[in-house]
Amino acid sequence: MCRQCHRLAPFCNFNGNTFAAIARSLVDTLRLKADEAHILRSLAGHIVAGTASDAETKAFAEFSRSLTEEQLKKR
Repeated sequence: MCRQCHRLAPFCNFNGNTFAAIARSLVDTLRLKADEAHILRSLAGHIVAGTASDAETKAFAEFSRSLTEEQLKKR
């Protein structure tokens, strides 16, 4: 969703930074190991900005589907 919003460019400036920050913040709400969270925050920002490869985007989607209910609970 953040990538789609970024592409709509609702602001005059900083659309990519704004929506990438939102995506990274969403990753921070998950119960993940520190190293996993770091990688996913970076990848989420790249996906929103459109710089992630197809393989990276696919891996992110697969990882997202693999999250358990416990990981999705609010901290």
